[in-house]
Amino acid sequence: MPPTPTNGPSSPEPASAGRAAPLAALVGRWSGGGELFPNPWGFAGPVEGVWTFRLDRSGHNLIHDYVEQRANGEIFEGHGVLTIDPASQEIVWFWFDSYGFPPLAPARGAWNGEELRLEKTTPRGSSTSRFHLSGGRLSYAVEARLTGAAEANPIMRGVFVRDEQGG
Repeated sequence: MPPTPTNGPSSPEPASAGRAAPLAALVGRWSGGGELFPNPWGFAGPVEGVWTFRLDRSGHNLIHDYVEQRANGEIFEGHGVLTIDPASQEIVWFWFDSYGFPPLAPARGAWNGEELRLEKTTPRGSSTSRFHLSGGRLSYAVEARLTGAAEANPIMRGVFVRDEQGG
């Protein structure tokens, strides 16, 4: 019988970081807040959120969850997997969230210094997500250019601090 999956600080640590070693700096629980900008999918306004990142047992995949409390009382949730494509060595990101659009293909990108930049295109448009680590803080920003739009617009920006108990 396979082991029971777990999530959180009590999860077993992988024997080695494996293929996901370049992503290990994100491991932990990060809490903070930010702003959701006007967008076609929902509420705009202040938000509070928590990112939780952990390596899976193989060390090849960084599993993560995001929970966001919006000022209007709505809860937004997202679940993702970051890994390294062994063929291209690009970082790939599969993301599922409360908006309900399945990932037709992963976002792809790379670290550039302290910033992980991931881009993808779907029938709805293109988006760029940025995770920036600096000074013990994780900044996250996403912008999107909807199909037919002339330029990209911000969707969300936030700053998160690693929780001592979560990482």
